[in-house]
Amino acid sequence: MDLNQLKQSWQQAGTEKGLSTKQIEQMTKISLHPVLGRIRIKLMVEAVAMTVLLLIFYNIFDGHLKPVYASVVLVVGVLFYMASNLYSFITLKHTASADSIVGSLHTFLHQLQRAKIFSLTAMVVFSVSLWVFFTAALSINMKFILVFAALAGVTMVFLYLSSRTWSQRIGRISQSIDELES
Repeated sequence: MDLNQLKQSWQQAGTEKGLSTKQIEQMTKISLHPVLGRIRIKLMVEAVAMTVLLLIFYNIFDGHLKPVYASVVLVVGVLFYMASNLYSFITLKHTASADSIVGSLHTFLHQLQRAKIFSLTAMVVFSVSLWVFFTAALSINMKFILVFAALAGVTMVFLYLSSRTWSQRIGRISQSIDELES
């Protein structure tokens, strides 16, 4: 269906005011989707937060007293996490193209599955890097074990929530594919 057919169908659907071709083109631009806008804002907020963390970890969190490996692990964890967020955003923003809608959805489904694995792995790597950095100079005692267990629990909750969100997105695409194939 080309743009003129879409416009004609829309106008025949009982709308009070006909839409111009330019308005319909605006509606079909994926980059203007409200979900992508929220993801873009989340990405920018996280980027600023991670940048601030990297700028202050050395002074405020006594990075100069920690072993060098702890600082390196923290920087690598932050960079990996940000790369994952950027990859996920780009995957969602750029639509997959194939010969058919079903083919495009299959391609998009595989891209989302890769993004899910990358995102969850990055979350674990980032969490472990935080644990390594903040526990590098501590002695192991009961308080340390309790704090570490609490952090592990919080990480597991976030991992579960993120995994569930990705699974819901992937499930909606799978459902669309099933509906189109049947």
